[in-house]
This record gives sequence, structure tokens and C-alpha cells, in this order.
Amino acid sequence: MSTTEIVRYEAMVYAIAECHAIDEVKDIRDKAMALELYAKQARNTEAERKASEIRLRAERRTGELLKELARGDAGRPIKEIVPTIGTINPPNDADKTTVAATPSPYASALQQTGISTQTASRYQALANVPAQVFEEALRDPVVKPTTAALIRHARAPEPQMPADVLWLWGRMRDFERDGFFHKSVANLLDPLTPSMRADIERIAPRMADFFNELKEAFHELA
Repeated sequence: MSTTEIVRYEAMVYAIAECHAIDEVKDIRDKAMALELYAKQARNTEAERKASEIRLRAERRTGELLKELARGDAGRPIKEIVPTIGTINPPNDADKTTVAATPSPYASALQQTGISTQTASRYQALANVPAQVFEEALRDPVVKPTTAALIRHARAPEPQMPADVLWLWGRMRDFERDGFFHKSVANLLDPLTPSMRADIERIAPRMADFFNELKEAFHELA
């Protein structure tokens, strides 16, 4: 990729980020899509990838802008009620006239740009993808990112923490919170019954070995 192409690419990224008009960012998206398809037909992988990145950034920015727009109640157009002509300070609603419902800013934006409600929802879902996840996907040298794949990844449930890991973490936090580091071992041992002493004598060395191993594992990971 030449220096000129890099400068042009960075300028496009900046322009998308700074754009506040949906029709303008959609225009960038449509042009990037056309370049992406052309580069694919020409088998220019690098150009296709860069055009794809610009398209995705434009779609994401479109979603961000759409999320900022007001919508009608439950998606319905916004209705305006004004006084009947010739009436000053009407005493009740009977003296008011309902003007034809006007589209909400959100609906107007979709009408003006020709973006379907399904596409708008997809763009807004893309806007909800965490920035780090989005940027890492764009930098992936092997897998070409797509709108659908990014949304699926963002919606994937977080991996569940194993129950035994949570239990160990919780008991160690309890040990610290309850001040056992500062307690007298002699005072803890004195009230024990013989069977309780036998259990602790048997278990304590094994616990010591376990926590020594845990400490060594942390040093290896550091």
C-alpha cells in the first residue's frame, strides 16, 4: 500500500468519524461498497480489504447517528395538536385540531436516505459492538470482517466461569475479609476438639502445598 493510499485511507476514516449527516456517511458507505465489489472482481485483495474496512466504519457510524435520533411512540409517527383556527386559548381538547401525523426524526432519516428498517437495525447493532472488538476484527490479517460476523460475535454470550474457580476465589476473599491473616493460630487451635485437630493436621499440609503451587503458577504467568 503506497504512502498516498495510506493518507487517503486515513483521511476517509477521519471523515467518517467526524461526519454528523446520515446521508453523507451513507454516500461514503455506498461508494466504498462499489469499490469493494470492483476490487473483488479484479482480485485485488488488499484494495478489497481496505474498501471493506471503510464500508464497515461508515455502517457503524450510520448506526451511531441513527441511535441519536428521536422516534415516535412505539415507532409511530409524531402527532401535533394545534388550536382550531380563530380560537384563542381553547378551553378543552374539543377546540383543538389534530394535524396530520408527521414522521419522527428517525423515520424521516430512513425515508430520506432509503435505508430500510432492517438495515437500520443492523447498523445500530454494529454500533453496539465494543470498539476494541471492532478494531481488532478490522486488523485481523486472515479473516475478512463482515457486518453479520461482527454482530454475531458481539451478541455471543460470555464464557461461564467454572464454579470451582469462583468458589476458590470467593473463599480466599473471605479469608482476607474476615481478617484471618492477623488472627492468632494458637487461639484458633486451642478450642478444637481432638477430631477437629486431626482434620486440620491432615488437611493443612495439603493446603500449604496447593497454595505454594498456586503461587509458583502465578510467577510463571507473570
